[in-house]
Amino acid sequence: MEYRQECGRCHALLSDDAAAYICSRECTFCANCYRKVRFTCPNCSTELVRRPRTGPTGNAPPAPARAPPRPTSVRRAGRGDLTAVAPLFDAYRQFYEQPSDLRASTRFLSHRLDRDESVVFVAEEGGRPVGFVQMYPLFSSISLGRVYVLNDLFVVPPARRNGVGAALLDFARRWAEAEKAHSLTLSTAADNPAQRLYESCGWTTDREFLYYELPLSPRPSPLGLEPVEYPSTNGDGGSGPPGSSRAPG
Repeated sequence: MEYRQECGRCHALLSDDAAAYICSRECTFCANCYRKVRFTCPNCSTELVRRPRTGPTGNAPPAPARAPPRPTSVRRAGRGDLTAVAPLFDAYRQFYEQPSDLRASTRFLSHRLDRDESVVFVAEEGGRPVGFVQMYPLFSSISLGRVYVLNDLFVVPPARRNGVGAALLDFARRWAEAEKAHSLTLSTAADNPAQRLYESCGWTTDREFLYYELPLSPRPSPLGLEPVEYPSTNGDGGSGPPGSSRAPG
């Protein structure tokens, strides 16, 4: 198969190893357009799937020898692990284009752990922290049970492709099962190469529900507990009964 070198919708250039999505007729779209067309080819209405990445060519120089990976141990982190985990959390935020702020990262993690508002697992190689996962607890109205949002996963670059990410995901699953949780959930960018890791560990893409986000602006004072009356509407703005949104809770 000869890869097409540009997106069929926005005409962005695509290298052979770029994150791209194709249909059964090889229509090709970039990751951004993949989201905008709702994962379906606008030309033939078939499902879009990730295009395989090309491997190294026969003329490629041999990869440099790597030291054998050390065994990975994973455990739940506590308050005493802040010094070890906070730099990983700060590096994770930098990966998502946030400025480095180790003090703020340490304070945020400290508050979550002190208030039992998150669960953090740390991966170590030879006693050195090389990755972490942070999960936030929620409840599901549909299953009447606990769910956890796997919000953060990070592995330091030298330890990647050594199975650290898979070990963290496996430990998170085992821990959640022991806690009698109903499910784990996560969201990730359409062009995040970690998708292959998630899929290899049994995670599946949710095609039934759409993910929405509402950015909020801080208010100078709380709204208070007084009732608020809203005018009734007959259009699309809310004629259904309360709770009819079918949110995936």
